[in-house]
Amino acid sequence: MDVGQHLIRRERLGVPQSARDVFTLLAQNDWIDEALADALKRMVGFRNIAVHDYQALQLPITVAIIERRLDDFLIYTRAVILRDAASSQ
Repeated sequence: MDVGQHLIRRERLGVPQSARDVFTLLAQNDWIDEALADALKRMVGFRNIAVHDYQALQLPITVAIIERRLDDFLIYTRAVILRDAASSQ
């Protein structure tokens, strides 16, 4: 999320009003695709529960995210690096 906020400021893509808005703005400006933005916005919701309401955290959901969704971070990182490299040429 921090990388996304940095890019949004640097590229002047808008002003995110929430953590989810970071991924919306990146998708609207073709830094990431919509499907990835949606997955990352859901991850923000999970993070909010894990950090602020950890008693509501459900183990099966946590395990599913670890087993099935961690690649989203790699995909995000790759997309941002490739787009940044292309825009700086």
